[in-house]
Amino acid sequence: MSIEMIMQYMYTTLMVALPVFIGVAILRVIRLEKKKRTYHLTWSRELGVHFFIMYIISLYEITAIRFGLGLSMESMIMRETRVNLELMKVLIKWFHLGIWWHLFYNVVGNCVWFVPLGIMVPTLWKETRSLWKVTIIGMITSISIEVLQYVLCTGVTDIDDVIFNTLGTIIGYWIWKRIYNMFKKK
Repeated sequence: MSIEMIMQYMYTTLMVALPVFIGVAILRVIRLEKKKRTYHLTWSRELGVHFFIMYIISLYEITAIRFGLGLSMESMIMRETRVNLELMKVLIKWFHLGIWWHLFYNVVGNCVWFVPLGIMVPTLWKETRSLWKVTIIGMITSISIEVLQYVLCTGVTDIDDVIFNTLGTIIGYWIWKRIYNMFKKK
């Protein structure tokens, strides 16, 4: 995937995610207004929740749904999709062929997309503040994206993606834990 293609994905993602986000935000505000007496509302937490919602919508759009850039009824009808369940098969092939950009993007890119998940989940929900809970959330999120890619025929369903997405979630949790411990000491 070229840098131009990534930029096009990001632009399209914003165009799709923003209206969805606005709708979700309005519904959340309406719901919170009804629960006003039983729910302690803070602006910092609400801002975090809204940022998380935008992140999740964008993550699914850029990795699985791909409106206008990958999703097509023709691909779905023809079942034009690929599945790789062999660990590191494609990455080793790219390494031997010297296809460095694809190798870099699939390893580093898949990790980077999930670092925010590992940071935001324990920040927003105290009950998830353990490595194994955040890891499971990251893994389930990644698997759901891979299943959507298969069903919608918008990408390669790849076990390596699940591994590197989950690793990104763990890295995000590690970053959150370091920052949390720093503030906790003060």
